[in-house]
Amino acid sequence: MRYIILVLLNMPVIALALINILTQYKMHKVSIARFRHQIILWLTIMIILIGSFPLYNHLVDKPIFDSSELSLFDIVQTAAIIFLVYIVNHQRQRLERNEQMARNLHQEISIKLSSYKSK
Repeated sequence: MRYIILVLLNMPVIALALINILTQYKMHKVSIARFRHQIILWLTIMIILIGSFPLYNHLVDKPIFDSSELSLFDIVQTAAIIFLVYIVNHQRQRLERNEQMARNLHQEISIKLSSYKSK
């Protein structure tokens, strides 16, 4: 039961990240390489989250979904780590967008100033 809570607690964060990167790709705010990288990152996190605990239980010859050793602290810690990965990734994306906007504004100002000086 604890393992299911762990997965259900983290799936909305992963789904939000996947929807966010898909939306940004459809709006042409990220490149295809960045899109692929982000999709691979979040799908890997999802696969590790879903598969690691049952695989561990299988390797130590316990029932696959036996979560008696999974404490509340483990659940909160894992959820916090995944949420922090989402937050750091989102902040990095915002920083890249701001830098791109600043570059574009600087380029426009340079063009306008050069045309103003040539007159």
